Amino acid sequence: MDDIRQLSVLNNSINILIPHEVLLKPQPANTSIMFDDNIDEHGMATYNIAKLMRNICIPTIVFIGVFGNFVSILVFASNYLRSSSSSTFLVALAFVDNVFLLCLFLSWFDGSVKNILTSLPLCRIIAYSTYMSSFLSVWFVVGFTVERHIAICHPLHAKLFCTKVRERITVISLLIISVCLYHFSFWTTDVAIYPSERIARCSIDKSFVHFLNIVTWIDTVLTMLIPFLLICYMNIRVAFTAAKFQEKRKACLSLRDAKSVRLGTFRSKQQMRVTRTLFLVSTTFLVLNLPSHVSKLSSLISLSTLDINMTQYLIQEISQILYYFSFSMNFFLYALYGKHFQKSLRFMYESFKLTCGCTDRTGYLQRTMTLRSWV
Repeated sequence: MDDIRQLSVLNNSINILIPHEVLLKPQPANTSIMFDDNIDEHGMATYNIAKLMRNICIPTIVFIGVFGNFVSILVFASNYLRSSSSSTFLVALAFVDNVFLLCLFLSWFDGSVKNILTSLPLCRIIAYSTYMSSFLSVWFVVGFTVERHIAICHPLHAKLFCTKVRERITVISLLIISVCLYHFSFWTTDVAIYPSERIARCSIDKSFVHFLNIVTWIDTVLTMLIPFLLICYMNIRVAFTAAKFQEKRKACLSLRDAKSVRLGTFRSKQQMRVTRTLFLVSTTFLVLNLPSHVSKLSSLISLSTLDINMTQYLIQEISQILYYFSFSMNFFLYALYGKHFQKSLRFMYESFKLTCGCTDRTGYLQRTMTLRSWV
């Protein structure tokens, strides 16, 4: 009986922990959340709203996100932006975000449309990929935040630490760490048979309940507490340093010395544009992740409380949707606030039109020359 109770508690927290979401989806058929016994019409209406919201938002987020991340990969891997600051981190981030979104879609489709995750190897691959992609996503954000922090707050060390080689080494190192950390998902994942529906669904091996309880706490520290503290600290430092830079730049740009500082100001201005975009990406990431992490921590801390009402369930679902959206919104931030990203995207669009024969070469050269003249 004690093991069953602990499994229920773990499931309740896992429903908020994203890597386990693939294993234990909060669907009517296999939900491990225990609702209040007396559910009135208002409660059922709230539940139906949460279910409808999930069924609309998840496929929409996945399709938009996969397309946007794919375009981001093409742009940052292009000749124009390949050597730009943090491009390696941003390409890797877009790739792992797409891996997570594809796993999320398979999980949602299995629970809401048709039962497709019935084999044990497939369940293990989905669980492992989801664990790794969610871990790598947050640490790639930490990676380019650290790089921006060094470039802005410690500019004398930027040439030493902010290099393409170091970016690639960091990305590969984080990948190796994630491979080693989450290999346990292959032997803690199981396929459970639900007699009421006569179907098999991905679940956890009940014999590893105690182990997974510990893993949940470790994963929370690695993917939430430490990254959040690091990103918050570095973003605050970058914001203060950037504000001081703007004040100094305005002070020195008088008519008398404008020519002497023109080149240095231009380079600094380019750095600040990149910093502004990446600062916005990391800050938006924090904002969208915070509700889900608060819910997860609340569930982990109050392990003795198994029952939740429909309002709490709806709040959890909303926080999860916001978390999912953090994997698909980067393209829009790049397109709205990244001037170099916009320029490269326009180059790619014009090249695509020329390749498809939708424009003549003279017009293409005129438009690309105009793009090259942007500052």
